[in-house]
Amino acid sequence: MYKSCSCKSKFNAVFMKNLEWYLDYVYDGYKKGLFSKIGKNVLEIGAGTGINLKYYRPGTNLTVIEPSREMLEYFLEKAKNYPLNIHVKQGFAEELPFEDESFDAVVSTLVLCSVKSPQKAMEEIKRVLKKDGYFIFIEHVKAPENTITSKVQKFVQPVWKWTFEGCDVQRNTGKLIEAYFPEVQYKTIRFNSPFIPVNYHIIGYAKKI
Repeated sequence: MYKSCSCKSKFNAVFMKNLEWYLDYVYDGYKKGLFSKIGKNVLEIGAGTGINLKYYRPGTNLTVIEPSREMLEYFLEKAKNYPLNIHVKQGFAEELPFEDESFDAVVSTLVLCSVKSPQKAMEEIKRVLKKDGYFIFIEHVKAPENTITSKVQKFVQPVWKWTFEGCDVQRNTGKLIEAYFPEVQYKTIRFNSPFIPVNYHIIGYAKKI
């Protein structure tokens, strides 16, 4: 059952939809490399407006889970253009309604910043991932201390978190992922973004052993 609509949910869906051109610009090359590791049965958490759809191989069995009804409306419209076997559920990363070891890969792009319990989300991601499966991630993270971005993050955090439905600009998501997966590879990149609080990103993958 879809949750009730809210003004903030509508705003965020429209915001992310209009930001797609920029996200494609900064992430395209990285995504092509990362998504090449993905197998046949894939779960994408926080699928948003469907910005990742073009990176999946034709015929992929793609299950998506997304809490926002407004995001899903954009996703479903875009999904009509791709030769994928898509199954959509509205829900949360902390409570995945799937059996253990159900997926060859799990994908998260700009999601772990806003889940209420990142630890519970990581437990669930690891649980539903098959042995030797990949967790693919692109996430913005806490900036190094004493940088301009770090100071901006501290200043804007309360308003930013309220406006963007829980988005936390000060999460150390790389360390979080390393705590749950023994094999993790990622790079930290600083983009010259117009959105200074989210300048620092981690891009990489973890493997379940």
